[in-house]
Amino acid sequence: MKKIDKTMITEVIKKSAMFLLVEIIAILLITTILFFINVTVTGWHLPIITIIAIGLTLLFYRKDNIKINIVAILLGFIIFTGVTFVEGKIYDTTADGNTYHKLAIGALKNGWNPNYEDSQDFDIEDGNPFDISEDNINTLWIDHYAKGTEIFASVIYAFTGNIESGKGYTILLMYIAFGILFSYLYQNKKLSLIASLAISILLPFNAITVVQVFNYYVDGALTISILLILFACIIESMGEKENQKENLFVLASGILLCINIKFTGLAFAGIFCLAFYIYWMIKAARQGKEELVKQLKTYTIFYTVIVIVSIGIVGYSSYMRNMIDHGNPLYPLYGEGHVDNMVVQEQPSSFADKNHLEIFLISMFSKGVNVSPTYSSENVQPTLKIPFTTSVEEIKNYSIPDIRMSGFGPLFSGIFILSVIGTIYIIIRLVKEKNWNLLIPYGIILGITAILILALDGGYWARYIPYVYAVPIIVLTYLLWDKHRKLHYVLGMLLAVIMFINVALVTCATLKSARDNDAYVGQRINEFVQYCHDHEIVNIQLNHSGVQGALYNIDDRNVTNYEIKETIEGKNEGYFFKYE
Repeated sequence: MKKIDKTMITEVIKKSAMFLLVEIIAILLITTILFFINVTVTGWHLPIITIIAIGLTLLFYRKDNIKINIVAILLGFIIFTGVTFVEGKIYDTTADGNTYHKLAIGALKNGWNPNYEDSQDFDIEDGNPFDISEDNINTLWIDHYAKGTEIFASVIYAFTGNIESGKGYTILLMYIAFGILFSYLYQNKKLSLIASLAISILLPFNAITVVQVFNYYVDGALTISILLILFACIIESMGEKENQKENLFVLASGILLCINIKFTGLAFAGIFCLAFYIYWMIKAARQGKEELVKQLKTYTIFYTVIVIVSIGIVGYSSYMRNMIDHGNPLYPLYGEGHVDNMVVQEQPSSFADKNHLEIFLISMFSKGVNVSPTYSSENVQPTLKIPFTTSVEEIKNYSIPDIRMSGFGPLFSGIFILSVIGTIYIIIRLVKEKNWNLLIPYGIILGITAILILALDGGYWARYIPYVYAVPIIVLTYLLWDKHRKLHYVLGMLLAVIMFINVALVTCATLKSARDNDAYVGQRINEFVQYCHDHEIVNIQLNHSGVQGALYNIDDRNVTNYEIKETIEGKNEGYFFKYE
């Protein structure tokens, strides 16, 4: 009976995660399809799409126990609702969140159709609460960057009327990754409960994702989508036919999300998927021509369809419009009229004569801090530290969602050393055992990770190299795979404990910062709302033109009696603006 109960609980967790994944994909796909017929975001989108997602989930699992399916969907719905409610109570106090992210989300919620018009043309007469500044540089990013998270958030915003409620995608994806991985490890592979929980919690629960759960940054979501792709590709490489349709849906969803969260996601998804595709074809060819033709047909059609949907439908407003208007799908990062490379501009001056590997290693073994021209005018440089050491001051820096140096956490330099040692050991073992089915997928991930570090700028900035986190996760999984290998299991548990401590320190810093900043911003907004009630017209001066996105928070409070001025004499502090 206990075994049945455990199986039921695991099934509920997995299917609730799958329901949430269906919900997110359905929101993106249906909303963007409607853009083509000029139907913009409305308050009806979320309830209607949720009903569709419920129907699709029940259809997908129609052969399974209906009671388990219903309980799983109910759990997923509760998680979705709870996350949305909590996020709505917490202000995003980041610059990026209150510039182009909120500016895009608010415009989409109010009727902007990114398939046919630029954000700068969507003003008061079109339904926006304010005219977007002509000198707002963020319109460049809004119009041309991938918009997956913004589209999701706008659908939530249109239903709740609270722009803060849409930023729950990172937490939802963290739960999705946990549920899918936990089910696979505990139910399918029969790992111990402790090992299954350790791996499935630590994969989504890391320094990149945790620090972005209360803001509109997208790197945490990108990290999860990449890890889901790698997970699904490894499962496919094993040739496991059980639940293959489920796994292919996870792979397709990871690709769609990855491509439409950030431009770099297109490159990351493409490189990893292409490498595994080639491996699958080589592996099939060794089994004979018939198997090669079968696999070539299956995976070619699969990838073709998902790329067309990801770029041609969900990503139309970015990739296709960029190609049509600028002859380059990645404008304005590349091609004629491109902007300067930010990751190079933001790196410390001491990196000027360093190669990519040196930059990566210096950041990995430095104190966690935002050392860059933006954050320091005194030419402060990275400071190396002894692995596994930290300080209270350093830990405080991990509340920064885009921390530059040592962004994987205060203890990650030590974790990285252990991971490198573990990687060497695993490769030697797999070669001796001639376990090519594990070694080759492992080698693909390691090889591509090494190539990307050596080839791309930004190796010092953790949120731009999220695939690196796959290295300790795979080592941890190998060590905990068989509890009968006592030494492996003990070493794996020690690594898991260190990784938990690492992310726990980041979590503490994040929660404290979120609490303090939220209280401060809440007070400022309440004071401004009261001031507006007491005055006929209130003049405000934005901290700079780019933070217009913060004005949607004011619109949510039904405050309209304000005017934006270039300069004012008043010193009252609002939310990214002053007022009088």
